Formats: sequence, C-alpha cells, structure tokens
Amino acid sequence: MDTEPIEAGGIRIHGESVDRRHQRAFQVDGMLVEFGPGGAGDSVVHHWSLGPLGLMLLEVGDLSLTPDSAYNDRFVYLAVIKSGDVTIEANGEIHNVGAESMLLIDLDAPHVQHFGQHSEAIVLRVPRKILAERSGFRERRLGLMTPDMTEPDVRAVSETVSLVGRQHGRTSLELRRRQGEHLLDIFSVIIDDPHGPGRQRSSSATLLRAKRFISQNIGNMELSVALIASAIGTSQAHLHRLFRADGHSLMRYVLCHRLELAAELLTRRSGRRMPIKEVAFRCGFVNAAHFSRAFRQRFGVSPKAMATTGLNVDPTSGEDLAR
Repeated sequence: MDTEPIEAGGIRIHGESVDRRHQRAFQVDGMLVEFGPGGAGDSVVHHWSLGPLGLMLLEVGDLSLTPDSAYNDRFVYLAVIKSGDVTIEANGEIHNVGAESMLLIDLDAPHVQHFGQHSEAIVLRVPRKILAERSGFRERRLGLMTPDMTEPDVRAVSETVSLVGRQHGRTSLELRRRQGEHLLDIFSVIIDDPHGPGRQRSSSATLLRAKRFISQNIGNMELSVALIASAIGTSQAHLHRLFRADGHSLMRYVLCHRLELAAELLTRRSGRRMPIKEVAFRCGFVNAAHFSRAFRQRFGVSPKAMATTGLNVDPTSGEDLAR
C-alpha cells in the first residue's frame, strides 16, 4: 500500500491516503472498488496501512467493494458505518446494516459490500493469519456479525477505529504501525463478544465443538485447555468463558466426563472385565492412584467396589471437583 503509485481513471495516484475521484473501477489493497451507474460523483475513498492492517475511509454515494479472489491471503473485515447503510450480498442472500452500527465480515464464499447513497464508513481489513498467530483464531468462520453497540466495550472499539480513520493516514508510518498493533490487541473484543447479535448461536456451536473434541480425545493424558482451543480454532480465554457460562470450569467438565466413562466401563457386563488400571489409562488418568482418589470423591465408592457390586450411581452425586 505504501510503495508504487497506481493508475486510476487517468489520474496517477499514490497508494497512500488520497482522494479517488473518477468513474472507473480500480483495485486497492486486494479490493475491487466500483462505483454505481451514476459514477463517482463527489465520492472520496482514502486508504492507508496500519502496519499489517489496511484501512479505508469511504465518503460515497454509491460504491461496491469486492475482495479479490486471486489474493492468497485471507482477511476479516470490520466496517464502522457512520451514516447511510451497507448491504452484503453473499451465498444468494442479502443483509442490510444501517448507520451508527458496526459489521464484522468473515465469509468463506465471495461477497460484495455495497454502500448506498450518502454513506460514510470506515473499513478495517485484518489478515486472518495475524489473528491466528496472536490469539489462536484458526479456521473457524464467524460469518456476519453486528456487535451490540450498546455494550461499552464494543462502542469503545468503534470509537477507536473512527478516531484512527479521522486522521486520514497523515501520521507517521511508525505511529500507524503502533495503531495497528493496538487495534489487533482489542480486536478480540469483537470476535469474542458474547453480547453481539448472532453470537449466542456461534458460541453454542463453539461449545459443542469443544465438547465433541473432548469426547473424542478423552483418553489423551495431554488433553488441556490449550490443546482444545487450538483444535477448534478459538482462544483459551473465550473457551473458559463458554464453559463458565455453561455452569462449570472446562477442566472440571473433562474430569467429570472421564469419571463417567470410567463408571460405564467398570459396570459393563458384556465381554471381559477390564482391570482398574486399564480403565484409568483408557480414561486419560496419569496413574491408578489419582484415578481412585478422584473416582471415590465423585461417586462415594472406590473403582473396585463399583466393578465388584455394579452399583448404579447418580452421576451428579459427589463433591464438586476442580472448580
């Protein structure tokens, strides 16, 4: 964005913060910018870099942005709509977002962002690989999100992006790089915000994926918060929040799941009776002694007693474990 000048509409323009007043479509930082049938009119597009991030300030009458599918890198877009409206066309569906709102766009399918008459917006482009390196944000897709602007944290993020946008890229490269770092630090407020519309469904899906992964890997003694978060593509902090909201800590859930599986194996009457040590290892316990202590605390009887008598226990009984 900061290097060679480009040709646009017969006007030679540098890739830094500049006015774009012309009729033709042009490429900017991996985005095809195209004006409506009426042409550019009084529309102005500014764009500049914030380190690895890209930022566009739009004051437009009728304009569309389409991510370039030929780009190898993949991006998440955060649009702060100051006035007018934006329509997203993707997967044969149309979504409309009005003024004084914020929209996060993270789609698998190609999409078009169309800004209507008399719209003013700031569009932040964030590389997904940067998010993955910093916060464990992996291959999961967020789709379209409209964070709740009544939440103080969300509103603060919007105001921060707007403040940077009002500077029109006139600040030094070093300051803009630091601004980009700051925006990356607070970006998790948006991608992990549990209050935004659509987040409840997304959070439920994330929790379900985590529980499925735990179930499939319950015998892995190395099962940890870090491993689970990495496997399902979320941050450890977000994973902790989801399980707390579900009524228990993550590792308590893992421990209870292991013990319930152990009880099932010990009371199973078909086939050979499994030795207690083998049950312990199969359920992910490091040693039989630890298994026996946790089992007695959970069910009130030893593993041997359950295997011998076949007691039918209430899985919710026993003291609370691993808060």
